[in-house]
Amino acid sequence: MSNKFNANALTEYSRSYARRVATDFYQKHATINGQQILSLTPISQINMFVLSSLSDKWQADAAKFRSPYFDFTDADVQEALQNFMNVVSQHICVRREHLEPLLADAARRTIIMIFDPRAYFDEILRSQPEFTLTAAALKHITRYTKINQFIPAHITQRIKDKPFVYANQAIGYLDEALTQRGHELEHYDKFVALFSEKLPMDVSALLRSHVPDVIPNAPSRSFFDTATESTVPPAPLVAAEVSPSTETVQENATATVAPAIPPQPVPASVEEIKESLKEISAHPAPVDDSDVSGPMFLQGGAGPEPVAPISQPSQLQTGAITQPATSEPAQPTVPAATTPTLNDTIREAAPAEPANSIAETFHRAPIESIARSISLNQKFRFINQLFNGNASEYSQAIQEIDTLNNYGQALDLISDQYASQYIWDMKSDEVSELVEILKRRFS
Repeated sequence: MSNKFNANALTEYSRSYARRVATDFYQKHATINGQQILSLTPISQINMFVLSSLSDKWQADAAKFRSPYFDFTDADVQEALQNFMNVVSQHICVRREHLEPLLADAARRTIIMIFDPRAYFDEILRSQPEFTLTAAALKHITRYTKINQFIPAHITQRIKDKPFVYANQAIGYLDEALTQRGHELEHYDKFVALFSEKLPMDVSALLRSHVPDVIPNAPSRSFFDTATESTVPPAPLVAAEVSPSTETVQENATATVAPAIPPQPVPASVEEIKESLKEISAHPAPVDDSDVSGPMFLQGGAGPEPVAPISQPSQLQTGAITQPATSEPAQPTVPAATTPTLNDTIREAAPAEPANSIAETFHRAPIESIARSISLNQKFRFINQLFNGNASEYSQAIQEIDTLNNYGQALDLISDQYASQYIWDMKSDEVSELVEILKRRFS
């Protein structure tokens, strides 16, 4: 999810809004049908997202209906099954306990689309199966998009006549649309007013920082087909050739609207990722004994390490730094009245152990669970740096890796799926630390 939002506030508001809407509707009705969903809230995007969720479940149920004992490829069977599903779709009937979670999710997605359209579409494109955007999937996205429709329309034009494109290429088209036509993004004020009619929306509490006034660079047929037909003509597509007059318009727009975000880096191939993982495996990452939870310094570091008392064993690896040849290191100033603690007394009495002996033993020891071996600080860094802030994807990945049988399977999984999908920097500390944890898990 976009890091522009206060996640807890967004979730709580979405649930409260859904609860309020559901309460008002179900006071007079026991169930809700398709036509009533279309007018459930004054924000058509929320209503369409609810229908989109129902459509997905409808398709999933149809797939479950197939049996290995019958020929579902037969033309008569396919036609009969399609007719059956079309008839069923005309009789939507949802009770409150089933609708309210769908409504809360629809409200949450709509809020993200309004305040951070780039993050919304980026997440949709990255979540496509096999990191590939097909023409059918793009058609489904376009059908259920009612806010900033020019974005999927632009992507549709760019992949015209192609059966699919890779998600990172589609993300490039997304940034292109926002750069060229960012001035067309719908302003959030009117939607805040519509939300507030049912439940007051405090924008300052919902967002980490307030959004600027200009958001920069955002029965013969199924019910789901007829319900999503737009009565408003789609936004004009961007011409392939840019005329001089168009260039002038774009220059004027650029003067007030900054590009949404710089183009994303092109992901490495799976083969390059696997080679990088092999190299990382052969050169283990330095041991990090600490779980830094305090404020971070510039460049994402934790700041300079404090100078350890002379009586404590060094935590630096042998040969990690060059000792000064002529000058003595400055000793920390210790107040004269300080009374030695029991730990200090024990350290002075005990013989000094070789540098890193305890730390190395602990950090290289085999582990039974990856999730339990990751520190809180590492977890936050893995989520932010490796999974683009998506905590649920991080949890799913860790659980899946924990079920594997060996180290090779783990490397194959992260190289074939996660490193490609989230465009990992294979030279980052987070990748090295994760590989080191995998080695301990499957040693």
